[in-house]
Amino acid sequence: MKILLINPPIREWSKPNCFPLGLGYIAAVLLQEGHQVEVLDINAYRFSKEEVECKINKNNFDIVGIGGIITTYKYVKWLIETLRKYYPNKQIIIGGSIASSIPHIMLEKNSIDILCIGEGEETIKDLIKALKNNEGLQNVKGIWYKDNKGRICKTEPRMPIKNLDTIPFPAWNLFPMDIYLKNPVGAPNKDKWIDGSSRESDELTMNLFATRGCPYKCIYCYHDFMGQGYRCRSPENIIREIKYLYNHYSVNYFHFIDDEFVMKKDFVYEFCKLLKAFSNEIGQKITWGCAGRVNLMTEELIAVMVDAGCILIAYGIESGSQKMLNVMKKNVTVKQAKEAIALTKKYLKWADCSFMVGTPGESLETVQETIDFCKELDLNPEVIFFTTPYPGTELYEMAISQGKIIDEEEYILNLNEQGEKIMVNFTEFSDEELFCIQGEMIRELNAWNKIKHFSGKQ
Repeated sequence: MKILLINPPIREWSKPNCFPLGLGYIAAVLLQEGHQVEVLDINAYRFSKEEVECKINKNNFDIVGIGGIITTYKYVKWLIETLRKYYPNKQIIIGGSIASSIPHIMLEKNSIDILCIGEGEETIKDLIKALKNNEGLQNVKGIWYKDNKGRICKTEPRMPIKNLDTIPFPAWNLFPMDIYLKNPVGAPNKDKWIDGSSRESDELTMNLFATRGCPYKCIYCYHDFMGQGYRCRSPENIIREIKYLYNHYSVNYFHFIDDEFVMKKDFVYEFCKLLKAFSNEIGQKITWGCAGRVNLMTEELIAVMVDAGCILIAYGIESGSQKMLNVMKKNVTVKQAKEAIALTKKYLKWADCSFMVGTPGESLETVQETIDFCKELDLNPEVIFFTTPYPGTELYEMAISQGKIIDEEEYILNLNEQGEKIMVNFTEFSDEELFCIQGEMIRELNAWNKIKHFSGKQ
């Protein structure tokens, strides 16, 4: 069958730099199954809606699949309407977290046929086979769909893929790799480097996954794969992918976008050993970055990672207040955060930390604790995000139960990815007061850092 996969635009204020791994894996699986696959990568090319409509009108496919995250909902809704305009009877399949986190809304509010819930690599094989053979969908695990009477049906959940090494590498050749490679993702996109210099990078970069799942239950975080168990690819399999990207695309910086890359230390140590061996083999140090978690970091772990080429460890600190961390269910302490940042700065000279303001119970005292935390650790966050409830999170259910979200679809249509506007206010402050508090936090930290570094203090 001929299948069209569509990648909707995301972060349109920024250059496209993050390869759509979900669609890449699905494309590879479909090719492996003998299907014809074409990709319409709107995000990479930043086509106008007029251009997209023209390309859809001229296309010839049997089935269309769309992937995306929740903040692409408004655009995906337009895509669905456009597809139905020209192809009223062709099957439309939606996957990614946009399908898994709001299945009822996707099916009730849009003219689509099927949702893939959670991991899609095994589901898509069974689904396309059933559609090709005109079989019923009730036996395809891991989907929601509309039957011939328009009723919403859901099948038995699909078990997580135990061996991630069985998934083929993404079908990079179907995507405009030159665009993704030349727009840096991760550390080369920063103005700080391990040697303290500032410079433009000509490195070619690529994002990849090494693990799936997350055992933590932060109230603001939606985890893909429906909270399924934490799993790692083998270090050997990851190194094979890195070697391929280095040899075929000259990639020399790799950014892991896993929720919990450092969860299993033995896995990280083995990966570092193999990557260091590859760097020695080619006579060039391969660099990389990942997210850390403050309760998992040790000096030995950080030292081994840096020795193997790690130049970025990012932390979602979120708050310098223990009270707020407890409300968030972060399962970490302020002390652990301080120790992890200090160790990271010892080896890398910097640590990439994110913060948010507006968690339920936030007060002037907790805000000041975050400001004091940043000053003590010599951190100067460029942006402090507003706490935002996304579908599929505990925070979202809290917002609905408290009557802060009335019309779910209307709320989702206005969601933004970066938490740069107040979507729901969980505090006792007015929106205007909370907005001013966020601005004052940033201004105070900027001013403090300028004074500190002007005075020559370290």
